[in-house]
Amino acid sequence: MDDIWTGNDQELVAMLREAVHGEHVVPPQVLQAAYGAFSWRTIDAELAALTYDSTTAEPALSGARSNQAPLRALTFASSTLTIEVEVGEGELLGQVVPAPGDARIQVTLQDGTSTVVAVDPLGCFAIAPIPGAPFRLHLTNGSSVVTDWIRI
Repeated sequence: MDDIWTGNDQELVAMLREAVHGEHVVPPQVLQAAYGAFSWRTIDAELAALTYDSTTAEPALSGARSNQAPLRALTFASSTLTIEVEVGEGELLGQVVPAPGDARIQVTLQDGTSTVVAVDPLGCFAIAPIPGAPFRLHLTNGSSVVTDWIRI
């Protein structure tokens, strides 16, 4: 069997040291592909699609009001439940219908960082502060439901 390395041991050690300790910049397209691959870990979760966004609702449906309410409401629906979210001052207030019992909602930012919030027995939850980057909600309570990406 032929050896591939033909240099001396000191050169090999120096090359290995540079590979391990050297500063390397990861290209942006590689990072984007990694984040996309990481998001596939929830492929077993059912998707709750955006079914209502008050910012895109027809003005005619608002009745005879002369001013629009400053509150933004979003509704995500899956085959088993609905996640309603209202954008308040500095926080998101939400409710899962029907109430899922013992559940948690993981708020995941597009960069992969996440936090977990509790869902109370009535299905209510609060997220503060409002994420400044695109995020998604992942409800776990025995079954798994995840929303589309949200940008507030």
